[in-house]
Amino acid sequence: MAESPGTSEPLTERSDSRATVAHRLVENVSTHAVFQLDSDGDIVTWSAPAEDLYGHNAESILGQHVSVLFADKESTDTDSLPEEFFEKPETETIEVEHWHRRADDAIFWGTLTLSPLWNGSFHGYAAVSQDTTTTKEYERMLERQNDRLKEFTDILAHDLRNPLNVIDGHLSLYEETGDADHLETIDETTDRMARLVEDLLRVARQGDVVTDPEPTDIGDVIETAWEGLAGDSGPTLHYETVGSVSSDPDRLCELFENLFRNAVEHGGNGVTVRVGPLDTGFYVEDDGPGIADDHKSTVFDHGFTTHDDGHGYGLSVVRTIVNAHGWDIIASDAETGGARFEITGIEFLS
Repeated sequence: MAESPGTSEPLTERSDSRATVAHRLVENVSTHAVFQLDSDGDIVTWSAPAEDLYGHNAESILGQHVSVLFADKESTDTDSLPEEFFEKPETETIEVEHWHRRADDAIFWGTLTLSPLWNGSFHGYAAVSQDTTTTKEYERMLERQNDRLKEFTDILAHDLRNPLNVIDGHLSLYEETGDADHLETIDETTDRMARLVEDLLRVARQGDVVTDPEPTDIGDVIETAWEGLAGDSGPTLHYETVGSVSSDPDRLCELFENLFRNAVEHGGNGVTVRVGPLDTGFYVEDDGPGIADDHKSTVFDHGFTTHDDGHGYGLSVVRTIVNAHGWDIIASDAETGGARFEITGIEFLS
């Protein structure tokens, strides 16, 4: 049996030893699923971490094409492997981000790295897969925050300039005519600007991501928020217990205040507001006039309003607070025909 120079260990035994070490490394990398594909993209080895990540055992997955791990229906925003990828050998390592599907049909965002295996000839690919859902969610959160920042630049560039132009114009007319009606218009415009700035500052304050959430009793927050409507004796609140959540209670209170105020502004003092639980969140609905179907997709946009004297930032604030917590919100119809807002994506504490 041949021996390597400088050692009495046979070459075959050293090769077997290295293969054993490599196998143990693959099996003990808990954060990454390592497996091998042949030149056609079929799975030819399957490690324990790969089974843990995808839920498939070796017997069920070996021989299947790697595409079985992908969730094609969720792949609209991904650089998926092209169908012709395995038609010819690759020479460079590639990284693919894609929605992946586990054996139980659960979906996760994964990063798959394929490294060509060459040793005189082509032997397929070493595949390394990792669940990067948390990273993807963080990127989307940053995108949402950047969208909010763009909204502010739009507001500052347009919405504040308009009332300033009104003030400038009426001030010139007052200087020319001495008509006090122009001063009244200026006074009304400055009041409107003050409300606008207050709304903008509120949105800005709510724009930060919640980094230090605390256990929060939603019932207590709702009670505080409803007290803000004390001057409106007509509205009625019906509350069905919602579990405790991890949140910034001040921002959560601001969320409910805006939704309650929106219900009263559109439904009047006689409106009834209901708050209740959902499987992964809660809803706030009223029996007012509701939201037109063609407005449901834009009702959270900054500046959107159906009132002549409205600024359209109340629901924008709501969406910003929801996104800051990593939750989701949609507008729909209540059974009574009124507006219904569903906040989901929440993990209840109790």
